[in-house]
Amino acid sequence: MPEPSPPERETQAARLRSYETLIDVSRMLLGSASLDELFERVTSELRRLVGYDALTIYGVDEVRGLVVPLHSVDMWADEIMGSPLRIGEGLTGWAVEHCTAENLPSAHADPRIQVVPGTPPDEREALVVVPLVVRGRPIGALNAYRLGEVTAFSDDEFDLIRRFADLVALALDNTRIRHQLEQEAQTDWLTGLGNHRIFHERLRQEMDRAERYDRPLSLIVFDLDDFKFLNDLHGHQEGDLVLRRVAAAALEGLRVSDMACRIGGEEFAILLPETGKRAARAAADRLCARVRELPSGVRRTTVSCGVASYPRDAPNVTEFLAAADAALYAAKGRGKDRAASYTPAVQAGRAYGSGGPVQVESLKQLRLLGGLAGKLNRLNDIAQIGETIVADLEAMVDYHNARVYILDDDGQTLEPVAFRGTIDEYAGETLEDLRVAVGEGITGTAAERGKTLNVPDANACPFAAQIPGTDDIDESILAVPFMYDRHATGVLVLAKLGLNQFSALAVRQVELLAAHAAVALENARLLAEERRTAATAEVLLDIATAASREASPQVVARRVAAAACRLAGAAGAALVVERGGRYRVLAAHGDRSARSVGLAVARGRDAADPGVSLVALDDLPALPVSASGVPRVAAHVGVHGGVLVVVGNRFGTAACETVAAIAGQGSLALQNAALLRRLREGYSSSLRRSS
Repeated sequence: MPEPSPPERETQAARLRSYETLIDVSRMLLGSASLDELFERVTSELRRLVGYDALTIYGVDEVRGLVVPLHSVDMWADEIMGSPLRIGEGLTGWAVEHCTAENLPSAHADPRIQVVPGTPPDEREALVVVPLVVRGRPIGALNAYRLGEVTAFSDDEFDLIRRFADLVALALDNTRIRHQLEQEAQTDWLTGLGNHRIFHERLRQEMDRAERYDRPLSLIVFDLDDFKFLNDLHGHQEGDLVLRRVAAAALEGLRVSDMACRIGGEEFAILLPETGKRAARAAADRLCARVRELPSGVRRTTVSCGVASYPRDAPNVTEFLAAADAALYAAKGRGKDRAASYTPAVQAGRAYGSGGPVQVESLKQLRLLGGLAGKLNRLNDIAQIGETIVADLEAMVDYHNARVYILDDDGQTLEPVAFRGTIDEYAGETLEDLRVAVGEGITGTAAERGKTLNVPDANACPFAAQIPGTDDIDESILAVPFMYDRHATGVLVLAKLGLNQFSALAVRQVELLAAHAAVALENARLLAEERRTAATAEVLLDIATAASREASPQVVARRVAAAACRLAGAAGAALVVERGGRYRVLAAHGDRSARSVGLAVARGRDAADPGVSLVALDDLPALPVSASGVPRVAAHVGVHGGVLVVVGNRFGTAACETVAAIAGQGSLALQNAALLRRLREGYSSSLRRSS
């Protein structure tokens, strides 16, 4: 081979340095904690790779069909930031619509260009526009400009910008998801007020502060009068409108230190630090008056308020909540549309006003419920929440069997996360046997309908389903769905031997618990999703940087297989490549069956399929005996030069998305590893020949 000339050797060395810099830049971008930080890093890090005069980053607003400027480094930045484009409009909109990158040496001459109002119409410039694409969906665009007549971006620079944009897209998506999850974890989706979780966190903080500094703290709890009739007669859309109006009324007049929260369906609370009971009662009276003056709509809206103060009315969180709740019921009993303050007489009326001992027991259970709700709120793991529910529920409701189900991310499967059977009749039940589909049996029907099912005789229920390994017994079943955002996210199921065992009071207690648990479980799910997103980003970064540490496809493949196995909760994974019609396992991790399953899947896979596909192991060609173990399903997706195969018992939507993200980053890393290896080998060979 002819010896490369010195300019060619310098070009190879420069290209190698550029790709090593690109790998280093990926760590900076993916580590951004906020959008502002990300944009600043994009501005500075792109200059390490390619010189440019101006830069604009756009985001896609799918609801309005717009491409919206998010960040601009340009002398006309104000004009650019004030000029969103429609998808398909201008060169940027065209690139987003077609998911196609463009390198234009003379952008001003391109007929697709649309001049930003207020900027020069004849400015000479070169432009690279690259759509930011995540999971096959455009989320924005990156535009880099050079000003002047002869300022084109070279093909190598265009390639670097496109690879850089891939990293920007991933970092932008991760940053947005993290921000959204943080907001959702603290805010009620409908009213914008604080949610149940943040209320309890803030309540404990304020009570600790009030105790430490011997300062007053007051609490107003209130709900809408006769709200159930509004929903039943006029629908949830009208009910949601009223809830938003009442939430706005609750915010009026609050100080910075005060906090209004939505803690249940039509239940709200206002925390008033540094406020005594008299001032809190006056604030509650004003709230009642403001709500009374709201637009009447289909019917007049009123609220009832209960007021309590710490430490005068209660020494701890549980009794503080119970005191405010007792005052609320006193306001209801006095005719609604008013406020009432907690007093010993209110407590006595709450305990004995309608049945004596039964109400005393109800108040005791209410306190237990408040304690359990607070405990659930402090937990951030779904399995721990489930176990706490079935354990602590025994003190409130007598049962022989309790089960907690969570709706899987496929939207169809109810996964058992906690189970407790207190007598031998339930000894044959296992978590695996308890899994049901939405609409299946009493549990699935409760989730499908979003309604409590109190079944006095399970054997006589037409839609009851027999759990494998159990006997026919006379039992009562109580199934209460966890409702969040008007959708069932799981089910709490209690069973008790005998017929008609669950009283109306027991049903109400379990429904109240389920309302608290639904919020705690949703917060735990969001936190788990946030952790999964962070872990995925960290793993993707590790895969991206693997090629820079050792230019070996095997190194990258081992990381890809290990990451897919760990993050998807799978038994094993294998990355299989094809060369000349022959398949070989480049790397494998976990269960030994992954190797043989991977080869079988690769041989029968349709290479044209771009997404993640699932196949039952029973449907594959004959496998070795070693591959007939626990895993039952294989998820597979194409990567650079081959296929990533992950084996396990089941794969939900989140697991499939994780596998797809790992495969996408793995493809890019495999390409970079191969490219860096060729560049290094060519550069070393050139040096040897020149010496």
